[in-house]
Amino acid sequence: MKRFAAIFLCVILLFSLAACEQDEPSNANKSFQYHLAAEPETLDPQIAADESGIILIQALFEGLTRLDADGNAVPGVAESWTSNADFTQFTFQLREDAVWNDDDNTPVTADDFVYAFQRALDPATNSTTCSPMYCIQNARAVHSGELPVEQLGVSALDAHTLSVQLEYACEDFPERTASAVFMPCHKEFFLTTGGRYGLERSTLLCNGPFAIDGAYGWEHGSYINLRRSSSYSGNSKPLPSDVKFSIGNKKVDVSDPVAALTDGTVDAIAMPSDLVEEAKEAGCTVTGFEDTTWGLCFNTQDEVMQNLNIRKAFTQAFSREKVLAHLPEGATAAENIIPPDTKLFGHDYRELAGGGAFYPLQDTAAAQYLAAGIQELGLEALPKVTILCPDDPDVKLMVNEMLTEWNTQFDDYFNMEPLSDNELASRVSSGNYQIAICSITPESSGPLAVLNLFRSDNPNNPAHLRSAGFDENLANAENQSGTEAAVSCAAMERYLNEQCIFYPLFYESHYFATAPGVTGIVFHPYGGGVDFINAGKDSL
Repeated sequence: MKRFAAIFLCVILLFSLAACEQDEPSNANKSFQYHLAAEPETLDPQIAADESGIILIQALFEGLTRLDADGNAVPGVAESWTSNADFTQFTFQLREDAVWNDDDNTPVTADDFVYAFQRALDPATNSTTCSPMYCIQNARAVHSGELPVEQLGVSALDAHTLSVQLEYACEDFPERTASAVFMPCHKEFFLTTGGRYGLERSTLLCNGPFAIDGAYGWEHGSYINLRRSSSYSGNSKPLPSDVKFSIGNKKVDVSDPVAALTDGTVDAIAMPSDLVEEAKEAGCTVTGFEDTTWGLCFNTQDEVMQNLNIRKAFTQAFSREKVLAHLPEGATAAENIIPPDTKLFGHDYRELAGGGAFYPLQDTAAAQYLAAGIQELGLEALPKVTILCPDDPDVKLMVNEMLTEWNTQFDDYFNMEPLSDNELASRVSSGNYQIAICSITPESSGPLAVLNLFRSDNPNNPAHLRSAGFDENLANAENQSGTEAAVSCAAMERYLNEQCIFYPLFYESHYFATAPGVTGIVFHPYGGGVDFINAGKDSL
């Protein structure tokens, strides 16, 4: 009888497993390979700023919301949310079954989000990615140290209800909460890590659809292997069984990205613009975002470049046509600082703003502007000036065109200093430059995300602009909507051009490609990472 019962249970189990397999799509439960160009600097969501870190955090953590393929907010830890009529207050209802990936399946609570938001804006954290949080009441004052973190406009009404009071109307706030800096943080665990939170598997506590695969799942400089989390209870069950991230080129050769996709080395990878067509011809799916503006940026705190006439001289001395004849592969000429596909409250920003290009035109009086600036600064002559630029052949040709014009019209000699991307970013960030060809990529969508980069208190301000008037206009625009907001943003964009603070040159697109037969991997613009939760793979 016992034997019969055992056989019966086995039969039932087999039927159950068969039913589960039938319910599971044929492209599910597959292993995926993704290549990271560099080791993540940290997996601490509140401070991570590098691409590798953001991609991994999006897999390991889950915020109040997630983003679907169209960039719209869908439930994450929050199963629902409501707002008041003017979008200045949001209430998020958290899933009661959301847990941390620890041995005890500790619940994720509203307090975990309160602590995370406070920690991100605490000056002691030194976060450079928290500007999307500035819409929260008192966020700027907290970040500057003027107010304690306890006065931030976020509170736990109970264990599963989070209230967020905003400084101004922000209809897209739910979308913002999907980004890394908004991820929850378990206070008690964080305090046990001794300042090493996010640097090792043992100092990381996550709540996302994937988890680091065992004690040896992270070998620094080589790989990070993730597996589907058994404790994750979100609306969408992760489709892949695991996602393996190779790091650098020590063990994995991705020097030919198209070959790496088609021979099974990787299932998805960032794709250089000059290989996009080849990737498409090989059957790969390519996604691109025109989310970055490159331009001529002036350090407004430099003793020479602080002068408007000096800046006008440099921007109006060269032929735009000659310079843009050397556009890098895949780039398009930029008429404005804000990229063309930018949306404002779901509408085309440029259409709402009334169109228009604001860059200064070439002016034969450029030498006179220079002379006036030298006189205003009380100088006898213009000191030597160096322009920084990426070490890219096309960009260097662009700079050479500028140098030719400057040397001819100003009867002087100017230097070009090509740098690696990291060196260039570091020099611009520190203010150790005079003029630079550099890029701006906002942390989120919308014209204000671009303009906020030039706010006086923004640590990522490339021009190191300090303008109370510009800051005030930004604050006013944040409280506007529709066409009124768009017109205000366009006015600030025009100001940056007319004051020769940032002269737009070209837009750069970022491309990602997936291998033939791979579906469901979603790439998000503006540093939003890569979402593998719905990744599927057809058997080939």
